[in-house]
Amino acid sequence: MKMKFFLKGKMTGASMASFYTVFFIFLVLSLPAHAAVTQTAVVAMAAADYSSGAHTTVSVEPVGGPRTLQENLVPSGSDLTVVAYGKYFYRMERSGAQNVTKFDINSPATAIWQFSTEGSEIDTYAHDLVFASETKAYLLRNRSPILWIVNPSATTEAEFKIGEIDMSAYADEDGNPEMHSGVIVDGLLFITLQRFNPTVWPVTYSTPWVAVFDTTDDSEVDTGQGDGTRLGIPLPLENPGAIQYLEDNDTVYVQGTGQYTADASGIATINPSTYASALILDAADHAFGAISGMVIISPSKGYFVGYAGWGDNTLYSFNPSDADPIGTPISGLENLSIGGTETGAYLDQNRMLWVCTSTFTAASIVVLNTSDDSIDETIATSLVPLKVAFSQDDTDEIHASDPDNDSGCFIGNLIQQ
Repeated sequence: MKMKFFLKGKMTGASMASFYTVFFIFLVLSLPAHAAVTQTAVVAMAAADYSSGAHTTVSVEPVGGPRTLQENLVPSGSDLTVVAYGKYFYRMERSGAQNVTKFDINSPATAIWQFSTEGSEIDTYAHDLVFASETKAYLLRNRSPILWIVNPSATTEAEFKIGEIDMSAYADEDGNPEMHSGVIVDGLLFITLQRFNPTVWPVTYSTPWVAVFDTTDDSEVDTGQGDGTRLGIPLPLENPGAIQYLEDNDTVYVQGTGQYTADASGIATINPSTYASALILDAADHAFGAISGMVIISPSKGYFVGYAGWGDNTLYSFNPSDADPIGTPISGLENLSIGGTETGAYLDQNRMLWVCTSTFTAASIVVLNTSDDSIDETIATSLVPLKVAFSQDDTDEIHASDPDNDSGCFIGNLIQQ
């Protein structure tokens, strides 16, 4: 592009400033710019009788609906979960499979690769994949004491596993610490360790911990909260599920289901600098049952799932900053089976909350407007939704002057869980 400017006469300071302002605007409008992020939900699904499973993709736009679905992609077993990082998503199958499969959101039915999560072990049950970068992530294997460090950009299985961390110091009677979920905060990896023994009945529970590792060299951090043998943070609840970092108040939140009763169930916080923990919501003080899911969207607003019994769950809003938080039930999300919030926060780029629901006769994803807790859309699904992750594709280029150049805000820390 060639540009010619002809100036006559002597320009004053004001006219010169005006000229450069116009020139800058012209230059900006003439240059290409990246499009707003295209975000897509990826949902792990199961048949109502849990005989099979698959994944489904759902468009995040438009607000108000109707959103579009591609359902029942790549059928599998029903014991699966999903995470996303950038434009890729990763589906982990457990019982009967023990693998992780990588997909591009632009080709959600075509596997890029599929690698085993077992190695020399069997039935390792991967629960989470926590990303430090495109080439480094942490594979949390619930029924093994060994955490894998992996390269998600590997092209062969031999290149996939690049290291490991021995977590056996946190093991309980069955020899495993039951690593479950994780989050990275300023280069530190926080991992929940459930520490229960499923080899006996009734299942026994030990004090759960959060272990902390420096992602630069994968060494464990001495939090100063340990017991002389373990360096991590003991939790004031049992059976931890979701772990989430909120940048607004520099706080890590951990939800614990307990033994699916109100005892030892609640929500705790961890200070990522001092590693001090505190129980901010004790389910035993309330009548909603156990807390089986959690989403924190701001220092003054969050959501949790009250578990009154199998198939009898209610979504509540609450203020995490209150000295004694009280949950308020969300209309339309009461006395249902609610899943999909145990291991992550499902808030899209429009600050809409995606809730996985089912009854004995129907299943759906309910999209909740968090500004007023109204239901934005109910998306009927043929299978039961289990877990939601958000993938993004920002590779398209458009011009800033194009009328479809919609701006978007992507909440990056929420696609890991």
